[in-house]
Amino acid sequence: MKLKITLLIAFLSFVSCKKEQSKNIIDENFCREQLEIIIDESRITIDFDNNRAQIKTEKIINKKPIIESRSFQLTETEKQKLFSNAYNLITLKEYTIHTKTCNAGQNFILRLLCDTKSLEFHHSSVANWSKISKETTEIYSILKAKINLKE
Repeated sequence: MKLKITLLIAFLSFVSCKKEQSKNIIDENFCREQLEIIIDESRITIDFDNNRAQIKTEKIINKKPIIESRSFQLTETEKQKLFSNAYNLITLKEYTIHTKTCNAGQNFILRLLCDTKSLEFHHSSVANWSKISKETTEIYSILKAKINLKE
């Protein structure tokens, strides 16, 4: 009888620990507050709650910083694809960057902002950020149709 009770307690402890670990996983639907894509001096911000996005580019002209800002529209499908591809890229376990350079390439940051957390994918010195993975290729094709964007 004592053996059965001991086994039951051990089993319940194991099951309760399993549930606790699964709570730490951030799923795709949780991280849908804002998406930021930073490519060198350009910052693209996409809010999940509306279909407008904004690109800000900082340039130095005559030793003075000038920020150019432009808004553009996204369809609901385009916005869903951007957020989904961003999440898939951030959670991608294995990938190979064939376009890595020696500090001469682009700085590429993709950040999903959640309620209390942010998830980020960052690579510096990338010759061509749009070819890192199939996710970046799709993100590039959606944004290129809307704005003038560096490859």
